[in-house]
Amino acid sequence: MSSLPPSQQSLAGGIFNTVTKICSAIGLGISASLYNAESSGTAALQTATKPYHSAFWFCVASAALGLCFVPFLTIGTQGQESKASSVTNFVDGKSVNNENGKKPEDLAVQGVRAGEKQQ
Repeated sequence: MSSLPPSQQSLAGGIFNTVTKICSAIGLGISASLYNAESSGTAALQTATKPYHSAFWFCVASAALGLCFVPFLTIGTQGQESKASSVTNFVDGKSVNNENGKKPEDLAVQGVRAGEKQQ
């Protein structure tokens, strides 16, 4: 969700949660109906595990169907872009300005060593 703009993240989270809950409810309903269909009649009296087997294999088939969609997932960049550090850094021997726009030489002139915060 964090690959979306901040203004759309809550909407995407709500849609994701809604779809997850609806799919879980549908799957549970199908499993329960398979269990009830197998547990009624004379065949259910012969073996007590047959209804559980049918519900289990439905869940296995549902998981296998879900795994078929995994190659089609695309995950974008997660998180926000990081901001530059406020501490003065040296990159490849070149000085990098801090967030105040001052170079390390300017800080040294003011009596502040590079890497310390100004008061």
